[in-house]
Amino acid sequence: VSHSHSFIFAHAYAKNSLQRNAMRQFTPALLLSAFLLLLLLALVTGAVIADDASLSSSSLRSLKLKDSMNLHTMLSQAADLSRQGREQVAAGNDISADRHSEKEDVLNRRLVSCSDKLDKCKFDLKTCEKEAAEPTFLFTQMADMCKLKRKADGKGKQYYEWSSKDMDDETYVFSDRPYRIAETMTTEDFFDGFDDMFTKENRGKPNGAITFRHKNTNKFEGPLVSVFVEAAYKTDGGKFVYKLRQSNDQETVNALDDFFGSNKDDHGDVAEYFMCSLFIDSPIFGPECYG
Repeated sequence: VSHSHSFIFAHAYAKNSLQRNAMRQFTPALLLSAFLLLLLLALVTGAVIADDASLSSSSLRSLKLKDSMNLHTMLSQAADLSRQGREQVAAGNDISADRHSEKEDVLNRRLVSCSDKLDKCKFDLKTCEKEAAEPTFLFTQMADMCKLKRKADGKGKQYYEWSSKDMDDETYVFSDRPYRIAETMTTEDFFDGFDDMFTKENRGKPNGAITFRHKNTNKFEGPLVSVFVEAAYKTDGGKFVYKLRQSNDQETVNALDDFFGSNKDDHGDVAEYFMCSLFIDSPIFGPECYG
């Protein structure tokens, strides 16, 4: 047994010694192989990395080129938009200038018109001041007998007449204050010059007031206030005639229709009066003095 154990021990020792010797011989080769393998791996990895880097650089250049092209396009579009904007601004300035010129022309025309009106007002003022310094006259006429007639013309329109065949031959004229002037003119001359004295440029037809006594009642009636629209002297019948028309205010005081009673003839309604007196206003001032 003792020899057997010794043999086993010797065999195991020898085996371990061989293994250790083999390991000593194999280790340098193994290390060399591992080193070569690592070197080869490094080279391969470097190549891959280099390829990746090259690819990334190429992609980056591609992306940069694309961005550069896009940026160029955007800059071109911005330049076009800027040019279009300047053109629109210029066109707008031209339109604004034209409109400003038109407005200026309108304002200039208005200024000229206002200046003309101002000159006319100054002239009218001087005319009124001159006429205001001159005397104005009122007229008084009388008749023993007179008539009021209510008639209708060919179109059926109603109108009124005052007439007399025995008017005083004289028409009495007196001035308004502060003047103290009185004179006479023939009644025929007054009727003949009626349309020349009372024109549209001279305030139009005159207002007048008539007082009288009614033929049947012997009572004073009136005053009848009216516009004396027309004046006529009919030489064939020796009759003086005024055509009358009332304004709304005048009609409110005493309406012409209120002066007619029950006397009628074939030519329309008639009212007869006596002791007739007429008062007629001034023809002097023009309408511009009362604007």
